[in-house]
Order: sequence, then C-alpha cells, then structure tokens
Amino acid sequence: MDKLNKRKIIILSIAALFLVYALYEILIASPASKKIKTSDNNQEISTLVGGLTNDLMKDAEAGVDEYIITRAEANWKRNPFWDRSSSSYKEWAATQGAAGGSGSAAKIIYSGYVDAGIMKIAIINGLEYRVGEQLEMEGYVLKRVTPSQVLIVNKNTGSEVEIPIQE
Repeated sequence: MDKLNKRKIIILSIAALFLVYALYEILIASPASKKIKTSDNNQEISTLVGGLTNDLMKDAEAGVDEYIITRAEANWKRNPFWDRSSSSYKEWAATQGAAGGSGSAAKIIYSGYVDAGIMKIAIINGLEYRVGEQLEMEGYVLKRVTPSQVLIVNKNTGSEVEIPIQE
C-alpha cells in the first residue's frame, strides 16, 4: 500500500468518526430513548383519531356529496347514458315530435351537426347521415346540411321539408 496523503487521512478520519457515532447511537443512546411513556402517547393518539373520525362523519353528506345525490335523483332532461339504437329512443323521439313540416316529416328530429372539413354530417333520429344519403324512413333523402337546419326531400312526392335543429 502506498503512502497515505493528507486527503486520504481526512476521509478515513471522518469515516471513523461516523462509525464511532453509530456505535454510540446503537449501544448507548437507544435504550435510554425507549423509556418514553407510551401510555400517555397512546391515549393522545386515540383521542386525536376519535376527534377526526367524528368531524369527518359530520361532513359526510354535506356539500358536494349532497349535491351529487340530489342531482342523481332528479329527472334529467337529457340522459347521457341513453342508447340511441334502442327502440326507447325512437319512442322518445316520436313523443317529442319535430319542430316543423308536414305530418310525415313530424317523425324526423335533427339533433346534431358535425362539420369535418368537406364532409358535413347530420344526426337525424339518432343516426348519422351525409348529404345525398337515404334516411331510415323510405323515400326520404338528405339534400342539404347546415348548423341550424337540414333540407330533406321526399322522393315519392317531390316535396322538400326544412327541419330546424332540436337542442
């Protein structure tokens, strides 16, 4: 082993001091610190936990929780979980009726508009249609789509019906 220079001596001295301190903490200081009164601490902790539990239980149904509960129980105008492909949507659409047009067009509800650049899509009776597509009802074709209304042509009679958007 080559000769120790000043730097190595300082590093080894600091390491020896840490080793002596660690032995002191383990052997001498540790048993003395264990003589703390634990019964008082346990009683204080249980009192604190009991107080916190009581405070939390008081506020359990207040504020936001109460709002969520009342909102969930209320009748919603539009159900976000509605399955538009089911017959219940078609029944609801029939009871709502359309805002304008003849008796045959009263079954058509324009409820949404999507503008994807060149392609414009209308949501009619819960289904998506592009310009020129035939509607679910026989004889009706979508002629024009705007954000506020759609123009539907009846191929059988040649009549045109403008249906405004239902929000």
